[in-house]
Amino acid sequence: MTTSTKRLLKGFTLIELLTVIAIIGILAAIIIPTVGKVRETARRSVDASNLRQIGQASLIFASDNRDALPASTGTIGANGYTNTGGTAANAKTAAGGLAFSGGLNDGTIWFTGTEASNATGVSTVLNSTRTALETAFASANATLSFSYVTGLTANDPATSPVAFTRGIETGATVWPSTAGAAPYGSDGGHVVFLGGNVTFFRNTSNAFIGSRTSPGSQVSDIRAATPGGTRVQIATSSGATALN
Repeated sequence: MTTSTKRLLKGFTLIELLTVIAIIGILAAIIIPTVGKVRETARRSVDASNLRQIGQASLIFASDNRDALPASTGTIGANGYTNTGGTAANAKTAAGGLAFSGGLNDGTIWFTGTEASNATGVSTVLNSTRTALETAFASANATLSFSYVTGLTANDPATSPVAFTRGIETGATVWPSTAGAAPYGSDGGHVVFLGGNVTFFRNTSNAFIGSRTSPGSQVSDIRAATPGGTRVQIATSSGATALN
């Protein structure tokens, strides 16, 4: 038997095996975090697209409602959505308005990928007869991932926020890290503006253009970026809060 044949039968040495294992470990340490980051970036891109659709549906709604976006009061009934129905609105009621007049009846759009469990059983915003919110969407367990600014008009400044990732309704400049308080925790959130652009913010320090207060200046409180007057409120899944 030749020397070369003996080497083939001998196989790998322990050092060679350990070297291969070490290389695989190094590659895994590099690749696995990258894959996770790419997956998270893709998820946030979908969420940004969903918010953009909410903004577009709001303008379509306004075109059919004398330039008014879903109001601070609204009702859903057999006759459709009434924009000033006298009932304190919440973000789900506003979503119902966008389903009626904005063409946005996909209920899953209102939930981020990180909060998919909140959307269990959700398919549409309105029920099959379009006389009320769909049962799963209306459920108390279906906490929307986005808050909605009610009472805007299409003539308000393009820098006015229309909807945003839940968690900064009270004027906080960072999204809360408490479990369930914000879809991404303290990592940040998206905001869609009346002009149609969607931006992701790590925090909102000097992120907005003042309208309610300090007009034209940089402001950190999202409430200050909304137009003045009692018509504007910030609506969540559970209710709406007047800003003036």
